Amino acid sequence: MLGYDLDLIYQTILELRQKGQEAMLVTVADKQGSTPALPGTKMLVRADGQTLGTVGGGALERLAVAKALELLALRQSQLIHYALTDQGQLLDGEPTGMICGGRIALLYEYLGHKTRIYLFGAGHVGKALVTCLRPLHFYVVVVDPRPELMAQIEGANRLITDDYRVALQGETIPEGGFYVVATPDHDMDYEVLKRILTAGWAPHYIGLVASKRKAAALVQQLREELGRNLDLSMLYTPVGLDLGGSTPEEIAISITAEILALRHGKTGHKHMRLSMLQCQTDFPSRNGPTSEYASQNADECR
Repeated sequence: MLGYDLDLIYQTILELRQKGQEAMLVTVADKQGSTPALPGTKMLVRADGQTLGTVGGGALERLAVAKALELLALRQSQLIHYALTDQGQLLDGEPTGMICGGRIALLYEYLGHKTRIYLFGAGHVGKALVTCLRPLHFYVVVVDPRPELMAQIEGANRLITDDYRVALQGETIPEGGFYVVATPDHDMDYEVLKRILTAGWAPHYIGLVASKRKAAALVQQLREELGRNLDLSMLYTPVGLDLGGSTPEEIAISITAEILALRHGKTGHKHMRLSMLQCQTDFPSRNGPTSEYASQNADECR
């Protein structure tokens, strides 16, 4: 355990959020009688068990760290009262083993982070997608080398006006991010896809705006260059749920709906996505096309 420094705790919380890492903040919310810490005292518990600050040390603190890690795994916050006597127990039934004679309440706060969405392409679909994502609990990063288009983007958390192939270099990219690829060039789409798959970013989702035929060609190209056993389980192309519609705004809504469905673990929706088996065969598939919107409109709506 490091020494107690409130400024350092808050600074560390900010750094963890910027890196997309979770933690628990444990605060002494109340005390009665003799206790080892004053109200307001804080301890930060990281996912690896490292701590910063203190809530009094000893058996109570060991118990607090264990409880913090338990709640962190559940992504939950909780207020717990402890009785600090050798006979006393937590109000939820766990003994503390301490003999201070007082009572103490610890507030466990889950410090989550916004899921990051990296959008490569600030064209018509990209602009509409940012508008859809704005009120939701996402941290949206837009990458595009065209300043005139970036100037029209409203609501993104961060704009990176740089080449798609070098943007984000040297940065710590949180695992489990969502990526949407909608550049104005088919070859650039491929370069961005390849970069996402090989950069060690561990994406949870990659959505590519494409027609079915283009999607199949890109998947085949990826497998030829990166290996036939390449894991593409996170790749969704054509992107979005099959809601119908062909305008950039309608496509953006279908992408947002797909992202939300995957984020919340909902199944049973009709995705535009090709199966990887279909990408090995000629089109249309034996089951027939699910919609014409992607092939007719996706490429021209960027």
